Amino acid sequence: MAGSVIKFNLIDNKKFHQQLEDVSEAVLHHMTMTGMMTIIQKPTDASISVFRTLPQSEGGKCYYPFFLREPFSLKDIDFCEFIEPEHLKLMQDKKVIPLVVMTSELWVLFNLERNRIFKNSPYFHVIDKLVKHGIHEEDVVWLTCDKYIPRDDRIKAKFIHFDYFLEQQKVLSNKFMTLENVKHKFISMAQGVHRHHRYAMTYKLYEQDLLQHGLTSCSEYENFSYPTLPQSTDQYMNILPGFDNNKFEQFKAQLPYKIDGKENMHQRRWDESHLFKDVFLMLVNETHQPDDTVFITEKTYRCINYCRPFVINGDRDSLSYIKEMGFKTFDKFWDESYDYADSDQDRVTKITEVVRDICHRSNKELLTQYNDMLPILRHNYSILKNYEQWNQLN
Repeated sequence: MAGSVIKFNLIDNKKFHQQLEDVSEAVLHHMTMTGMMTIIQKPTDASISVFRTLPQSEGGKCYYPFFLREPFSLKDIDFCEFIEPEHLKLMQDKKVIPLVVMTSELWVLFNLERNRIFKNSPYFHVIDKLVKHGIHEEDVVWLTCDKYIPRDDRIKAKFIHFDYFLEQQKVLSNKFMTLENVKHKFISMAQGVHRHHRYAMTYKLYEQDLLQHGLTSCSEYENFSYPTLPQSTDQYMNILPGFDNNKFEQFKAQLPYKIDGKENMHQRRWDESHLFKDVFLMLVNETHQPDDTVFITEKTYRCINYCRPFVINGDRDSLSYIKEMGFKTFDKFWDESYDYADSDQDRVTKITEVVRDICHRSNKELLTQYNDMLPILRHNYSILKNYEQWNQLN
C-alpha cells in the first residue's frame, strides 16, 4: 500500500456479511444442484481481505461496502434486510455512499442483445433490492474488474474499474528477482478449475514433445460443457489444428500432471518465488471467459511480480488490456499475434509455436535474451508495485 493516499472510510459491517453468508448457503446449494452454478461459492467477494487492511482516514467520503461475489443468487435474496437500520438511514439520506464491490469474478451484468429484456440483467438483481429500500440507483458506486462496462443511459450507478488481483500481487513484499540460471525453459500451470483452453494448451505441449523442457501441471481430464455453451471438451479439442486422436488418448491417460503437489499460495500472500526462480518463460493459463470479455487475474500479475516474461493463453486482447494499464509485453522478442487470434484453437496453436521456438534455444541463449528484456521487466515491476487505484474512491 506504499504511496497510496486513502481519503475515505468504510463502515465496518461484518455482521451484514455474516448474515448474508448464512442465508445464501441454501440458495447457492439449490442453484448448484439445478445446474445454474457449477460449484458452491461463498457469496462474499474475495477482495474483502484487501479492503479490511486499509487504514482509516480522517474525514473524506464514507462508504457502506457490499462485498458480493456474484449477482445471480441475489435475485432471490433481499440482502438489504441485513443492513443495520442506522446505516440504511445514512444511505437513504445520502450521507453514506453504497459501494458494491464485485471484483474477484467477472460477470456479464447487462442484457444488451436484441430481444433480451434489459431490466432482467443481473445488474438489477442488486440494484432493485437497494431501490426497494429507499437507496437511489444514481447514488450507488460499483467496483468491478470489468474494464469495459457499456455506456448506456439506462445504467445509473457509477462504475469504477478496480483490479483486485493486481492489488493482491502489489502488496507482496518480494524484491525484484533476476533470473540467474535457466533450468526450465517454461512453466505452465493448469491444475486449477477445469477449462477447455487449459487442456488444449497442455495437450499441444505434449503433442509437440515440449513437456521435457519445462514444468507443467494439469488436472485430470474431464469432458464437460460450460453452462452457457453446448460444446463439450472433446468437441473443443477435436477442432485443434493437427488434432491426433491416438495421441489425445495417450495424453489423457497420463493426466494429472503435477509440479510440486502443493496448493496455490498467493491467496494467503505467501511467497511463490521458488516455483519461478530458474524458469525463463511463464506460460499463463488464464481464467478465460466463454464470451467476449477480458479477465486478467493473479496468474498474469505474478509473472510481473516475479520478473519473468510471459505469454497468455486466455481471452482475446489480453495483451492489449494490460498495455492499456501501462505494462509492456514482448513483441520485440516473439510473435504476439496470438493475442488477437480468431479462435481459442488458433491462439493455443500460435502460443505453442512461440514455446517451441524457445525450447529449441540453449539455456545460455535464453539467459542472454532475458538480460535484453530487463528494461521491460523492471518497468513492469515498477508499474505493478506503484499502481494507484484507491484514489478513485477519494
